Amino acid sequence: MAEVVGSLDRAVARDDGPKVPAAAIPTAERPKTGLLQRIDWSKAGLLVGLAIFTIAAAALYQIFSGITWSEVNNAVSRIAWGQVALAFLATAFSYSALIGYDLLALRHVGARQVPLPIIAFTSFISHAFTYTLGFGVLTGGAVRWRIYQSHGVKPSLILAVGALTTLTFWLGIATVAAICLLFQPSVLAPLDGLAPGLNLAIGLAVLGGVALWVIVSAVRPRTIRVGEHAMPLPGPRATLGAILVGLLDTVAAAGALWLIMPAGPDAGFMSFLAVFAVATVLGVISHVPGGVGVFETTLILAQPQIPAADMLVSLILFRLVYYVIPFAIACLMFGGYEIRQRQHSVGRIARTIHEIARPIIPRAASIAVFIGGVILLFSSATPEEHYRIAILRGVVPLPFVEVSQLAGSISGLVLLVISYGLVRRMANAQRIAVLLLVAGAVFALFKGLDIEEAIICSIVAGLLVLYKDEFYRQADLFSVRPSFEWILACVVAIGATIWLGFFAYANVDYQHKLWWDFAYNADAPRFLRATLAMAVVAIGIAAYILMHPSRAAFDPATPEELETLVPLISDSTRSDAHLALLGDKRFLLSASGRGFTMYGVQGRSWIAMGDPVAPEDEIDAMVWRFKELVDRNGGTPVFYQVTTGHLPAYLDAGFSLAKLGEEAWVDLTKFTLEGSEGRRLRQARAKAERSGASFEIVPAAEVEAILPELQAVSDAWLDEKGNKEKGFSLGFWSADYIRRYDQAVIRQDGRIVAFANIWRGADRQEYTVDLMRYLPEGPAGMMDLLFIGLLAQAKSEGFAWFNLGMAPLSGLPRHRLASLWSRVGSFVYKRGDRFYNFEGLRAYKDKFKPDWRPKYLAFPGGLALPQILMDVTGLIASSPRRALPEEAS
Repeated sequence: MAEVVGSLDRAVARDDGPKVPAAAIPTAERPKTGLLQRIDWSKAGLLVGLAIFTIAAAALYQIFSGITWSEVNNAVSRIAWGQVALAFLATAFSYSALIGYDLLALRHVGARQVPLPIIAFTSFISHAFTYTLGFGVLTGGAVRWRIYQSHGVKPSLILAVGALTTLTFWLGIATVAAICLLFQPSVLAPLDGLAPGLNLAIGLAVLGGVALWVIVSAVRPRTIRVGEHAMPLPGPRATLGAILVGLLDTVAAAGALWLIMPAGPDAGFMSFLAVFAVATVLGVISHVPGGVGVFETTLILAQPQIPAADMLVSLILFRLVYYVIPFAIACLMFGGYEIRQRQHSVGRIARTIHEIARPIIPRAASIAVFIGGVILLFSSATPEEHYRIAILRGVVPLPFVEVSQLAGSISGLVLLVISYGLVRRMANAQRIAVLLLVAGAVFALFKGLDIEEAIICSIVAGLLVLYKDEFYRQADLFSVRPSFEWILACVVAIGATIWLGFFAYANVDYQHKLWWDFAYNADAPRFLRATLAMAVVAIGIAAYILMHPSRAAFDPATPEELETLVPLISDSTRSDAHLALLGDKRFLLSASGRGFTMYGVQGRSWIAMGDPVAPEDEIDAMVWRFKELVDRNGGTPVFYQVTTGHLPAYLDAGFSLAKLGEEAWVDLTKFTLEGSEGRRLRQARAKAERSGASFEIVPAAEVEAILPELQAVSDAWLDEKGNKEKGFSLGFWSADYIRRYDQAVIRQDGRIVAFANIWRGADRQEYTVDLMRYLPEGPAGMMDLLFIGLLAQAKSEGFAWFNLGMAPLSGLPRHRLASLWSRVGSFVYKRGDRFYNFEGLRAYKDKFKPDWRPKYLAFPGGLALPQILMDVTGLIASSPRRALPEEAS
């Protein structure tokens, strides 16, 4: 009480009250400075409490030193667990009754604005803290200060509530103890050595004191004045209310312990209640946190008829039921309250931690899953604890134990295999890992009550579930090529498991009958069967990977999807948008639906053909959109043949650039066949015409009639070149594709000897051709005649530019400080004529005096370029086979 009043005095000194100078205080009222006043009584109290605890601990050691472990086990077996459940109910009733102390104190000081749910919440937490930790002013008082202040209660009133709660608690517990002494005066004789009559007199004295207080407070209410603040002491109603609360609380708390005791005191519950009340009082007076040692010693000395082992088990269980578990719940509740009060700060901190952790979560999760798999494997290779198997024997049937051992080993192996997919942020790997970890936790419990393994697996599974959004890629689980280090780690883990098992069972003689030995303690046979199952599954996984080479799933767009793109293609100024209609690509629409990106997949490379076909203001967003799509599927994003107009979009998205060559664009406003500038072209046209060749445009509506002739020309061209059809970045023979376009044809004596399908861009910006084929035996100069006719036709239709197509590897820098790719490409351009006429192709296009515009490959950078170029080459070669069956011939 002195501690509470002192705290109240210090709070009032801070609480807006007038400050009185020391000189103004009368001499008689000034603090004394004698010896007693110089003693630090708080430290003295701690020393006294420590001394009492030491004495009680020594007494307990003396009482329990002779108990054996078997006696403790027997005492545990005699506990009726239904009674333990009732003890929990009694504990709940006791803490509910304690709400009355706070309710009485708050109403007494006039703090009526605090609602009952908040009072109940605060009372439970404060009493749980005080009972377990002791030092009520610092523990329970701090909780009241924190919560009640946030509900508008002044600090001085909060301290008054703490003081009144302490006072009413003592009134209640003292009255209960006195009542018990009236009915059972002899019960404390073994403890205090006093005659029953003297104990009865003590009880009457205590009750008389309480009754006198009730009468005096009714006649003349009392207050305590501290500084400028007056605190009213409890009156008759508050005192009687405190007695009732104390009676309910003590009876319920005593009932919780009474129910747990296996034998029960012979003298009955009233005798036990008296002992319990006195033990509680002595525990509080001792200042030992929770009265540990003092409470137990009092109960044991007062009831020597109960066996020591039974008493030990009952007291430990009571500590768990009445102190530890409520304290743990109170900690969670108070922590939740603090988090809610600081939800903005906590949310900001949580978001910051989340953002910091996000980059490392996939790798950390992969390592954790790998370790989880190793733990499951090692567990299957080592003997189980015999006492745990003894517990399982009466709970889990033997088949469940056997199956759990096998399933745990297989789960561990598969966790090793899929852990690499988590680094690649693969959603399938995350889902399978969570499933296997949860299953592994269950198997660990069923096969050997391995609680530690179950906890580890559950924690890792929880981590994966918590960060499930980080694993978003939808690629096939085996589409990722594992690193050599990861494969080596898996081999080492499996080899170590097998070695560990044979080492653990080195003293077991191998016999064929071990394979068929099924028993709870048959650890070695279970290890052998688990190892065999693990080997079979490992071989099966390896065979599956070998028989199903990793590649991304790819299905071309359907005819219906292609038709929806036709209006977008018609509105595009880019002629290469017509490549979308080949039927060998998939498409990613823009958010507005006004544009698309066409792409194909080869290996891990997702290759977009050219810039996105979309309005200028959507290009940047579509580059990011495609990169996000590829990232979700665990691939490598590539843009093939992009133009200079949108290079900033690719650089901003983190791409590197490699020059592929240059594209020839003829300015039709300057193109002419007249005068000296057109003389060479007129000569070439005349030469072809003298050979009987003629140029004409066949409209798309009339192409069906000449389709067989066009196909014959195409087949002859392929046979003569010895080539297979290529696609993706250029057209291939497809009847449906050819029917869509006007055809430029060269005839000789009425027979078609060459043709090219015509692409026209919107707004008369770009005119070009795609698929060009000719007969090997055609007249000389027929291709010159074809291009001269096309250029003249495009100019007559009012187009601005004619695109002659790209000259691969041309225009690459040859400087010694250029990139390795540029130097290699330049060397191939100069020396690779035996494979492809690079220089001849550029020279042929140069005679039309074009403007040369560079084209680039946008790729993620690093050492991926060689593999990407191989994938692009493979995609171009295989695209005709990927096209829709009705499209490809």
